[in-house]
Amino acid sequence: MIRRPREIQELASGQSNQTLWLRTKTEDYVLKRWRYEQVFAVDRELEVSIQKELAQQTLAPDVFDYDVEQGWLLQPYYQAPSLQQMTLSPLSKATVLAETLSKIHNTRVDIPAWSMTERVEHYLQQLRSVNSAVAGQMSQKLAPMQPLLEDWLSYPVLCHNDLSMNHILMTEPVRVIDWEYAGIGHPLFDIASAIVVNELSDDVAVRLIAEYERVAHYQIDRQRLAQWCEFVEWLNKVWQHLFRHFS
Repeated sequence: MIRRPREIQELASGQSNQTLWLRTKTEDYVLKRWRYEQVFAVDRELEVSIQKELAQQTLAPDVFDYDVEQGWLLQPYYQAPSLQQMTLSPLSKATVLAETLSKIHNTRVDIPAWSMTERVEHYLQQLRSVNSAVAGQMSQKLAPMQPLLEDWLSYPVLCHNDLSMNHILMTEPVRVIDWEYAGIGHPLFDIASAIVVNELSDDVAVRLIAEYERVAHYQIDRQRLAQWCEFVEWLNKVWQHLFRHFS
């Protein structure tokens, strides 16, 4: 049981979480209040399972407590800036981003894999329930990318799938937060997601790719990566439509 907070401050919150900073006399905590897991197909038990495993490897924050039914997770608060907040050049940040992606992809966890094809269909079903016309348009745009989704588990690794620089805490060692979309998947999707979500310029994306290849010893197919970037942009548009309707 934690002490009664003397101060509660809202931190930056995402589509599927509200994040609160709880300050007590002795310790500080982060309380994540979950939301919209049905809309965004988030498996909270899987999220916690992944975070617990990665906390043992000092890659994620510890899980102090959680309750799936009530919809919350309690973890420590770290007095450390995010990568986004660091006064580094964009190219230097790309190097840290690449190293973090490589570390995640080379971390072994014992978790079940989920299907990107099934998850995308879930999103489209949710969208059809509120705007069938937009859902139809998005389905048409998805059709040429279907072969890409079938490749989802051809090179299965642990992926964060939403690696904003705001999710990388510059602790020692670096810790990564917000694992709700994580799972076993294709590394190129995770890299593409990092490029899109961080709005990397062409030269910074080139640095990210080069640094990832250097540390991960994995040759990136540029054409295939561009296709994954196109899919990530499509997926983000679907999320935006859903969030506008359900928030």
